This record gives sequence, structure tokens and C-alpha cells, in this order.
Amino acid sequence: MFKNIFLFELKYRKARAANYIYFALMFLMCLLAVTTDIVQIGGGAGQVKENAPFVIGQMIVIMSYIMTLISSAIMGVAVLRDFEHNTEAILFSTPIKKFHYLMGRYWGSFVVLLLVAASLPLGFMIGDLWPTREAERMLPFNLISYWQPFLIFVVPNMFFTGAIFFTSGALSRKSIVIYMQGILLIVLYSGTSSLLSDLEHKEIASLLDPFGIRAFSYHTQYWTPGERNTLQIPLEGYILYNRLLWIGAGILILAINHFAFSFNVVRSSIFKTKLAKDNMARIKPEETKIPLAHQFSNFSTHFGQLVKLTLFYFKMVFKEVPFIGIVIAGMLLLIANSFNLNQLFGTSSYPTTYTILGLLSSFTLFFIIIAVLYSGELVWKERSVNLNLILDAMPIPDFIGLISKFLGLLLVYIVLIAVLIVTGIFIQAAYGYYNFEIGLYLSTMYTETLALLVLFTLLSMFIQVMVNNKFLGFAVTIVFFILTSFFSQLGLEHPLFQFGNGSLGTYSDMNVYGHFVTPFSWFQIYWFAFVVFLFAIAVIFSSRGSEDVINMRWKAGKLRLSRSLVAMIICAVAAFVSTGFYIFYNTNVLNEYTNKDEREGLQVDYEKTLKKFEFVPQPRITEINLKVDVFPVSRDFTAEGYFILKNKTNAPISDIHIQQNASSLIKLEKLEFNKKNGVKEKFDKFKYTIYQLSEPLQPGDSVRMDFKTVFKTNGFTDTNSSNTDVIYNGTFFNNLYFPTLGYNEDYEMSDDNDRKEKKLPAKERMMERNDPRGLSQSLFGDDADHVTFEIVLSTDKDQIAIAPGYLQKSWDEGNRKYFQYKMDAPMCNFFSIISARYEVKRDKWNDINLEVYHHKGHEYNIDKMMEGMKDALAYYSKNFSPYQYRQVRIMEFPRYSSFAQSFANTIPFSEGIGFIAKIDDPDKDIDYVYYVTAHEVAHQWWGHQVMEAGVKGNAMLSESMSQYSALMVLKHKFTPEILERYLKYELDRYLSGRAGESKKEQPLELVEGQGYIHYNKASLAFYALQDYIGEDSVNAAFRRFNETWRFKDAPYPTSADLLKEIRKVTPDSMKYIIKDMFETITLFENKTDSAFYKEKGKDEFEVTLYTSAEKLRADSTGLETPLAINDWIDVGIYGKNKAGQDSLLYLKKHKITKKENEFKILVKSKPRKAGIDPLHKLIDRHSNDNSKGLVKR
Repeated sequence: MFKNIFLFELKYRKARAANYIYFALMFLMCLLAVTTDIVQIGGGAGQVKENAPFVIGQMIVIMSYIMTLISSAIMGVAVLRDFEHNTEAILFSTPIKKFHYLMGRYWGSFVVLLLVAASLPLGFMIGDLWPTREAERMLPFNLISYWQPFLIFVVPNMFFTGAIFFTSGALSRKSIVIYMQGILLIVLYSGTSSLLSDLEHKEIASLLDPFGIRAFSYHTQYWTPGERNTLQIPLEGYILYNRLLWIGAGILILAINHFAFSFNVVRSSIFKTKLAKDNMARIKPEETKIPLAHQFSNFSTHFGQLVKLTLFYFKMVFKEVPFIGIVIAGMLLLIANSFNLNQLFGTSSYPTTYTILGLLSSFTLFFIIIAVLYSGELVWKERSVNLNLILDAMPIPDFIGLISKFLGLLLVYIVLIAVLIVTGIFIQAAYGYYNFEIGLYLSTMYTETLALLVLFTLLSMFIQVMVNNKFLGFAVTIVFFILTSFFSQLGLEHPLFQFGNGSLGTYSDMNVYGHFVTPFSWFQIYWFAFVVFLFAIAVIFSSRGSEDVINMRWKAGKLRLSRSLVAMIICAVAAFVSTGFYIFYNTNVLNEYTNKDEREGLQVDYEKTLKKFEFVPQPRITEINLKVDVFPVSRDFTAEGYFILKNKTNAPISDIHIQQNASSLIKLEKLEFNKKNGVKEKFDKFKYTIYQLSEPLQPGDSVRMDFKTVFKTNGFTDTNSSNTDVIYNGTFFNNLYFPTLGYNEDYEMSDDNDRKEKKLPAKERMMERNDPRGLSQSLFGDDADHVTFEIVLSTDKDQIAIAPGYLQKSWDEGNRKYFQYKMDAPMCNFFSIISARYEVKRDKWNDINLEVYHHKGHEYNIDKMMEGMKDALAYYSKNFSPYQYRQVRIMEFPRYSSFAQSFANTIPFSEGIGFIAKIDDPDKDIDYVYYVTAHEVAHQWWGHQVMEAGVKGNAMLSESMSQYSALMVLKHKFTPEILERYLKYELDRYLSGRAGESKKEQPLELVEGQGYIHYNKASLAFYALQDYIGEDSVNAAFRRFNETWRFKDAPYPTSADLLKEIRKVTPDSMKYIIKDMFETITLFENKTDSAFYKEKGKDEFEVTLYTSAEKLRADSTGLETPLAINDWIDVGIYGKNKAGQDSLLYLKKHKITKKENEFKILVKSKPRKAGIDPLHKLIDRHSNDNSKGLVKR
């Protein structure tokens, strides 16, 4: 009987056109993903080839997640359709065994699902063989690369999701329940991605991801580009554990279905109770006198019908078990995501209202699915229970049916949002945070979120009415959603083509929603008018009676064209067109709009036209004197003043090249020299002008350049492209807005693949370390060395304007406030201008003024910043050189960017990376506020006292030295265990960064702006260096380096100059450390194989360790070569302190000369775990196995 049912299922599915559509859709998506930019799913980058096994595996596992929607459509109806077609009574009366019936249905549908899923590897295979693919970006074709991930990920995923949808359809016998299962799966996946995103929970997240995406990422996270090109995705480790876990879950679900499923026809749903059936059995007919009907047809009648139907549909949805499940799932998802709020280094932030709203913003797909499913369900509600003809015969106007369904859903959304808001408030209270900001919750959720739901509900209703098939309507809506997400790749990048475009942007406590409100409002009106027009068309074509053919519906619809409906259509079209024109006027007329092709074309033309001027000798700025007026309300500023330009070359200079800022908001209204000159060449397209002096500027001579620059905000642009530098509260911009000298390499196209496509030569990231041109320019550019600086700032009266320098005076004029700043010594040509409403915390360290300018209410970590500044100033002044200024100021700026940046005696600090950090336990939480403060203060030495050359390795002299300096401050403040956690995060970030390298990995001494090297690897390298040769020795090298290069102009130092000083203080026996850490890419594979302990006597324990250690050297692609090991490596033993936390009992270096080693060590307290290199000082790709729990012998 199983065979018959199985074959019948196959035969039935074979005749269903939907299965072929599913196959074609998935095949097409995969084909487009690898042959065009229309669909983007993973993909190769940099050194990783486009058909590398890693890339193919990544794309297939992601697509298997998308296949969940098709899994629900195929597997969910296998049993359900017997009830929908009313054939269950016949089937259940035959001698079919339940097992045969269920398994025949399941496996027949599952085989069809796998055949559809086979479109994934087939689509990628055909795409990779496509004739337009670039041979240089491809590897030789390998069949295993496509079908191995299919077997490892797709087949188990389809089995598990198929089991869920099959069971939910069989037991609930309701299609809506099947759809909701998809939402619950998304909840589970999203929950694991947020709840378990921390470094210490990656293994658990790998297991709990039902699709295996996290397991895939965890297993391959540190694969180098070379390994990604060669290694196949294996069925081992956490990938194997994950697959076994979820296959087992699928089997369990099928078993539950077998025991719970009943052949009882009367029991139409598991949600029916025995009590309900007993009540039905006791119902007795009663005689009822039929009242006399009176027809009324006026506004009050229609309004009453609308209200009652609206409440009816609201209650119908709200009381359904699936919807209750959705609400609970949403609450649980929000709570799960709240466990790691804005986590950095494992430390969370305070649950401010905007952080909770940030969590809710990730619910977009969740909300869209609800809107699409329930709008479709309500449109078809009466027809699905065969009551449509009865209701259609009632004296209810045509439009009330659809409007009442929409309003019913609107009430549902309002309640759902309210529940999520209450959940958010509960989360805040649970954290002990009581500043709930109810107004912010309401203004965000009931504008942005509710608007999104309204748009997709009305759109979905329109599609359902026009298609006139519920499931096809769902499919069309999904296709529409997918297509619109690809509009940008199709060339339709303008925001007018992005359905539902327009968001409130990033919320900031300082600037609230600021200027984002205006474009959001206009785009919402634009799209709301569009969907209202569609809704009116839906009313015309809505099916009433038995006629479903489109032309018959049109004939009936013409009779519904009342004045009010026609007026509605006219008003909607008029609003849509007029707002569209107004938006276009703002984005394209008042502002300059360019698409991706135009931007890339401009980059190409810039390089081809102006590259010849790159190394034309130019004078250098030596003096800056400015007056800048900031207008926060209008988001404008005006800057005028002068630069003194000096010829520091050995030859006369006759041509001065001026590059304006590329932004269309910037206009250079005046530029004059105090020497006679004329315009030699002008390139308006690039805002580049060459002025020719009548008399060449002789070596050592200067010329004054006066200019006036105006930044003017006109109208509005799309939220995603709007300027966030000049804003209502929290303006922050730097000197790049002012004219610069000479060709700007930053305006070039950087990606090698894009450059090749545009027929440009490959581009090196930086100049070679010994290139004289690079040695003559600093990290801040080649148009200045050190400069004298004076500036007058004005802003609104309620704001404080800040720039580098010492405040000379401040005064008020009308509704403006003025501030004059002046430096008393030359500084770098790198300055910022900030204006905001501030509270100020002041303190002192010795004679140095310390100030923190912060938003009112952000006092949480001000004391930590003050402490960080004091400790950093004390350490650096003692060990490196005296601090050169009389003040240090930290200024908070809005969280549109998340960084801190060090200018001369001023440090802008984002509200998003420290001002709301929640550091409860200094012995457990990494105090990154303290650390970032120390790092930025260190830049006053490394970057401001000493400026490095603009060549390879330059970031090692600014960022890496600042990393080390801050680490030493951290070391003297916190326990070794905190340092261990911090270094483990740095190790993870370095290894993850090198895995995604787009060009080639460089040794630290030749780093080319690669953050994972000059930040993360540098922390490990310099910390290890001071551990091996001593902190005092490293500091002595830094101090001599500072003495040699402090405040020097060109030629600037390089990493070779620092390493020369480090070699002087490094014993010969330890100089291999310099080679391993700085000059090469050296890795270790350290592992503790087993660990035991036994009691030797009172308060004495003997620990026995068996370890292995390997040393490897990698090239720029990650290809590794084994090296003979002859290294000093830490061996450590941990116990427990009084607080129950890990505490080092023993840490000592041992000389390792062979792979396998045994250690016997005595300690005075009971040991808990032990290992080799427990503090992660060495770069080890599998550091989790360095330590092991001790077993008592």
C-alpha cells in the first residue's frame, strides 16, 4: 500500500505546474547569481575564485534557507489537500494503514521537493560553465563542489523542514498554520544568530542553527583564500553534529505526527476540543420567529456595517491559535535578541529605547510575512469556507468588504505592535533601566513599522484580487518582493522605484530622527497614494457572486464606479504623480543624483584624465586661518579664510593644482592668490583646477591662498544617501571639506576586478616602503607637513562649537555664539569642527585640563573616560615622552558612525561605542570604553608627535603602536584573565580578517591599511613582544623612536625605523620573535591533548600535561609551510578565585623543540584547567583546544 500511495503522490505532483515553476524560479535565481549582478548570494571576492568550493557551498546553503518557502508549499499540503478536497472520508474508510498513508504521502512529496532543490547545484553548474564568465576568475570545473554541499546541507534541510510542514499540515489541517511554521523557523534562526553571536557561544550557535549556515560559517571562518579555493566542504566537526541533530529532530517530528494523527474525519483540527464537540451534540433546534426585514441604505448603515465587519475580522485573526503563536514568537525573538545588546568584546550596552527599536527593526521580514499571509487569508476567507455566495447576496456595498478586512488587519497590527512595545519595556525594566521613552516607541513603531505593514497589506490585497487564486497570489507577491529587491541591480536605482522606500533612518539621542523625517514623510505619501490606487482597482475587480473571469469582473466592476470611488482613484493618482515629481525635484534638481554606473564612470574618467598630475610638485600648507559659520537648523556652513602655501621643493613651482571636495553640496565661491595668476586648465567635471602663477614660486617662498567654501543643503535626498555630517545637533566634519592640493588618489576605483572590467591597470594599495615619493608625505596627505592653526567658529546660541586648539575667547552676537581657537605650536594638517548641545564634565591630570562634552543623559561612562585619559597620560608621559598639549577633550557625536578619532588635543567619540556601554563587573566585562579612550589618547603620541610616511607599513607606526600603548594601560589596570579574553577576541578578528582578504595578506611591517592586521594582529604581536623581551625594553625602543622622529617633517619614518629600535633592545635568543611577528606570517597549532592532576600532599598538587605544538609559515594567499619549532611558549594552570572565576596559578615559558611534549608541574592550590599558550599570545587558528579541563588521577 505504501508503494501505491508513494507512486500516486509522484504522479499527482508530476502533473502540477507549480513544481516546474518552483524549479525554474530557483534555477534562474542561481543562474543569475553567478552570471550577473542582478541576484547576489555570497560569491567570490579578491583572491577567492568565483567557483571555489567554499563559494559554491556558501551559496547552496544560503539558497537552501530560501528553499524553506517552497518546502512549505510542497510538503505542507500533502495531507491537507485531502481535507480541502473533501476526500478524507473515502480514504479513511479504506483499509489503509496509517503508517503507509503518512509515509507514502511524505516520501512522495519529499522526492519531488528534492528534485526541485536539485535546481540549486544545476543552476550554479550551468552558470559556472556560462561562456561569459572570466577564465581568470574561475577554477577548473569540479562536480563534487556542487553536489557535496547539496547532500550535506540541502537534503537534511529539506528533510527537517519537510517534516515540520508535513506534520503541521496533517495535524492542524489548516493552511495558515503551515505558513506560520515558516515564520517560527525564521524566528529560531534569527534567535540563534543574535543570542549566540558572541565569540564564546559560537559552538552552541553552530548546533542550534537548523539550516547549518552557522555550522558552515564556524567551520570555515578561518579558511584562508587559498584554502577556500581548494578545500571541499567536509562532513565533520560541528557540521556533522549539526546535521545529525536536525535529522534526528526531523525523525522525531515525523514520529510525533504518526502517533498524533487520527483517521477520525470528525476531528477536523487538533485545535478543536472535546468540550466543543460535546456542546455541538447537545444543541437542540428551537423555533425562531423570523423578524420582518427593513432595508436601509445610508451612511450610518454603511458605517455600522463597516465597524462590525472590521471588529469581526479583527477578532477572527486575533483569536486564532496561529496568530497567538506569532505574537509569542515575536516576543520570544525580541527577548532572545536582547541578550547581546550592541555587544562589543562581549560587553553589552544599556537597553536604551533606541537599542530596543534597533532590535525591532530586524523584524522587517517578520512583519512583511504577516502582512502578506493574513491579507491573503482574509481576502479568501469567505470562499475558503464556501460562504461567499451567501455574503455576496447581502445588502453590503462592494467596497466595505475589502476595507473592513484591511481595517481589521490594521487593528491586528496595532495590537501586535503594542505587545512588542510592552515586551521592549519589560526587557528594559529587567535590565534595571527605567527611562522608557514611550513617545519614541510610539512615534517609531506607529509610523515607520505600521506604514510598512499598511503598504504590503494593500499591495497583497490588490494582487490577491487580480490574480484570483490564493496560492498563486502568494507566489506573485513573493516574486514582486524579490524582484523589487533586485531593482538596483537592474539599473532602477532611483528611490522612486524602490517600493516602500523611505525610513526614519538611524535614531540618535543627540539628533533624534533629525532631517530623516522629511524624506520619510514624502516617500510614505508617495507609496501610500500608489497602494490606495491599487486598492481602488481591487475594489473594482473584486469577485462578487460566481463570476471569476477577469472580463466578467470588469463588466461588474464598471457598475461600482461611484463618484466616491472615482474621486478616490483620481486623488490617489494625483497624489502619487505630484509627490513623485516633488521627490524627483528634490533628489535630482535641487540635489545631484548619480547611479552606480555614473559614479564608477566618474572614477574612471578622473583617473584617466588627471592621473598624470599625481606627482607634479606642489607647495605645502604651512599656515591655516579660518572662520567657519555653522548653521545647524538649515544644515549649512560657510568657511572662509586663507592657507599659506610654501614651496619646500628644490625647484620653482609655477602651477598650483586645486582639488575641491567632490560633494555636490560644496561650492567653492572664491579662490584667490596674493600673486598674479591665471587659470591654466579647469576640469569642472572633477572640480579640479590648475592655476598658473605669473612668476614661479621659488624654493622657500610662500604664497597666500584666500578662499570661501559654502556647504548648502538643498531640499532632501533619499535617507540612505543623505549627509549626516552637518546636522541639527551633533555636526562633525573635518578638513577634507576644504580645498586640497594636487591629485587625490582616494577618488580612484580601488577594486581590482572592477578596474579590470573598466580596462584600468591593477592598483597597489600603497607605495613601497622605500619609495622617495611616499617618504615625503605623511599619513595625512602630501599637501602639508606641520601647520600653524587658528579658527573662529560660530554656531547657534544653544550649542558649543569645538575645534583643535586653545579657546582664546567666546562671545555672543544676536542668536549666534562665537568661539576662537588657536594652537600655540604647529600641528598636523588634520582638524575637525564639531557643534552640538553639550553638558561638560571637567577634571585635571597634573596641569592638563580634561573635558568630556557629552549629551545630557549619557553620563554612564564619563568617569571611565576620565580615568582612561588620566591613566593613559600618566603611562605615556612616563614611558615615551611628555604630552605636548595643555588639554585633552572628548566630544560625543551622533552614532551615524561608530568610531573615535584623535585630532590635536581633541577626540570625537561616537555615542554608539562607549557612552551607553554597560560595564557591570570590571573583573568579567572588558571595559572597552576605557580601552578606546586610552587608544585615542595614544594617538597624540603616535600620529601627532610622530607622523609616519605614506608607504607600506605606515599604520604600524600609528594604529599598531597605539594598540600596544593602550594594551599596556589595560594590563596595569585589569587582571590577566581580562587580558586573555581581550586577546582572544583580537585573535578571532585577525583570523577572520585574513580569511576575507581581497588582495594579499602582508606581514605586519608591510601592512597596507588592512585593519585586521594593524589593529588585531598588532595587539597580539606587540603584547607577545613585551612578554618575551620585557615591557621596559619595548618602551625603551618606543621612547628612542619618539626622540628621533618627534615633530619632524619629511622625510617621514617607516616601520623599518621602529624595528631597528626594537632589534636594539631584543636579545639575540629572542630575535626570532621579530621575524615571526612582524616580518612574516607565522602561525602555530598548539594543543593540549590530555591533562591530569593528583594530590601530592597538603596544599600541593601535581599537574601532568601532554601537549603538541607545530609552527607554520604562510604566504600571502594562506598557503602554509611547516617549520622546525624551537620556541619559548607559555604553559599555564588555572584554579578558582574566591569569586569562582578562573585565576592563574602558574604561568611560565618552556622551550619547545619537538611536536609532542609532557610537563609535570607542582602548584599550591587545587587546579581546574591547564594548557599551552593559554593567554593566546601566539597566533593559533584553533586556540579553543589550547587548554583542557583537568582530570583527577
